[in-house]
Amino acid sequence: MSLLDGRRAVVTGAASGIGEACARRLATDGAAVALLDVRADAVAAVAEELRAAGARALAFECDVADGESVASTVDAAADALGGLDTVVAAAGIARPSRMHELSLADWHAVLDVNLTGVFLTLQRSLAHLIDAGGGTVVTIGSVASLVAAGSAASYDASKGGVLQLTRAVAAEYVDEGIRANCVCPGVVETALAANSVALHGPATSVVEAPISARIRRPIERRADPAEIASVVSFLCSDDSSFMTGAAVPVDGGYTAI
Repeated sequence: MSLLDGRRAVVTGAASGIGEACARRLATDGAAVALLDVRADAVAAVAEELRAAGARALAFECDVADGESVASTVDAAADALGGLDTVVAAAGIARPSRMHELSLADWHAVLDVNLTGVFLTLQRSLAHLIDAGGGTVVTIGSVASLVAAGSAASYDASKGGVLQLTRAVAAEYVDEGIRANCVCPGVVETALAANSVALHGPATSVVEAPISARIRRPIERRADPAEIASVVSFLCSDDSSFMTGAAVPVDGGYTAI
């Protein structure tokens, strides 16, 4: 049997980057996967590729910052999958800016997607997980959940919030058989910056390289998104059955030094 045979999963931000890698890995490991992303054509293409490889994969357009969009899409995904027992909240954006130059619009854009989007996704999904008799939640935080990235106050605040929100879910829903953990990636080879600009336009100020780019890390390369997804799949599986409320750095040793 594969690691996630029989699981029914929702993955947000599934059109690219870490979200796409997670959707691919969960499907490879046997889960039926609903891929959610605001970019309808891109997420449909990923789902089609997974189906061509023999996976059960469905694409849904969803804006995680919009409560009505999340509610209707999560419910539709759960209905299409015959229930829901696994949630990976990976949608995110970045708007680097020095704090004194950060516009209120950019602050809200990042918090709306990165933190409120996770809240809305989990809030709507939890009832389905309870109906399923339990399940697993994995959120995508960041090393910025644990330390400051620099020139990214909105991102740091949002990812710190994601970790605490995940811990809140872990504590509150343990009696319903629900586990929740937060994966905290370091520097990953994704198109996060380009996608953020495409969706929200240029940030309000240009910043020098953030602190995170200037600090040495033992593994001195960017992670492949698949390296993050492998940890996510483990946390979605019964192999991590005694883990909940954890912050799991996958950062090449960044937070170790």
